[in-house]
Amino acid sequence: PYYHDVDKVQSQTKSEGKSNDSGKDVCTPVPKSEKDCINWKTKGKCRKGDKCPYRHDDGLRDKALSKKGKRKADDKGEKSRQPLSIRVFGLNYDTTQEDVRSFFEECGKIVEITFPRFDDSGRSKGFCGVLFQSPKAVAKAVALNGQELHGRWLSIQEGKMYLRQWEEQQEKQQQGTEGERTQIEDVGPSVGEFGQKVKKRKTHGYKD
Repeated sequence: PYYHDVDKVQSQTKSEGKSNDSGKDVCTPVPKSEKDCINWKTKGKCRKGDKCPYRHDDGLRDKALSKKGKRKADDKGEKSRQPLSIRVFGLNYDTTQEDVRSFFEECGKIVEITFPRFDDSGRSKGFCGVLFQSPKAVAKAVALNGQELHGRWLSIQEGKMYLRQWEEQQEKQQQGTEGERTQIEDVGPSVGEFGQKVKKRKTHGYKD
């Protein structure tokens, strides 16, 4: 960040009346007005404005703004990716996987159907997921939201069917309700009016 121009340094030393007898090159720091502003170079703007001691080059600003525009365009491209899957809720328990395939067959080519069943009966759990080959097929399938299949109104949504997470949530809800019931049954007589623990007293030959 320093100058190494010997002629310029010698002229400065002569003008100041100083002599460089050591024979070594003297380095002088570059003034701030000749350095590029970091914020101007990377972000294309500077909060200090005209008060900033560093240089504001329009060429560097244009490069920084063009980079920002490319990044935003790439981010929008990633966000605008359309899903290829749908979630179907409200199925009849007697509905089969073939019925679901025939129902969505006119929308487009179906790649895969996730159709959960009960282990004991093999019947449908009331929801499923369908994977299509194109986003146009997904749009056509979502347009069928509210249609009837085997006497049930279907709820169709865009997005993947996370089957494991769905089943885990249902199991947790069931376990939570069962745990609350057992706690209420067990703790009932040993808890006071304000939730404090109450010791049971022995009865002395008579009953309440």
